[in-house]
Amino acid sequence: MAFSWANTDGNTMRGEGYTRDISPAGVYVLTSDRLPSSTTVKLEVTLPSLNEKRNGASLRTQGRVVRSEKVGFAVAADIGFRMQFPEESSSAELAKRARNGKFDASGKRSEDGELVPVSRFWM
Repeated sequence: MAFSWANTDGNTMRGEGYTRDISPAGVYVLTSDRLPSSTTVKLEVTLPSLNEKRNGASLRTQGRVVRSEKVGFAVAADIGFRMQFPEESSSAELAKRARNGKFDASGKRSEDGELVPVSRFWM
């Protein structure tokens, strides 16, 4: 997973780590980077792909460090996690079609009357 934050000088810093716990409310990041409590941090968790030729989807959020320890830090997510699919994936194509009005939120029918699936992911 990757994360970024602004240091005291306002410069954007970047780090990498691993998730130990993840939930709709936040995540615990295992890393050697020490972020102080109350630091605003952006997080991106890359999920493995079922197809080795493609990148997996990503979960992204922004939040605040609520606990900092020697082995990592805990972040409370401000907005929950948003899923982003790689551009070359079929899920990305479905999301693009949804944004362009090709099917409605219920996922029942497209403009041409065909049944279409809707990806639903809540975390």
